[in-house]
Amino acid sequence: MIETVRSIVRDNPVRVRAAVGALLVLVGQYVPAVKELAGSDTVVDGVTLVLLVILGESASRKVAEKYNPAE
Repeated sequence: MIETVRSIVRDNPVRVRAAVGALLVLVGQYVPAVKELAGSDTVVDGVTLVLLVILGESASRKVAEKYNPAE
């Protein structure tokens, strides 16, 4: 079971990171404790944006390595 999950994560880095990003957005928008901790919706949105950019960049590098390996 765990090996199956690991292989799915390894084979689909973009989808996994997109799912993590979607989960971050849901938590940031629908969990009141997160909004209270951050102070405002703008801070939550800013942090979510930065995390999604980092996740997207990381995923694009993994895909680039897979399809265009360095020689």
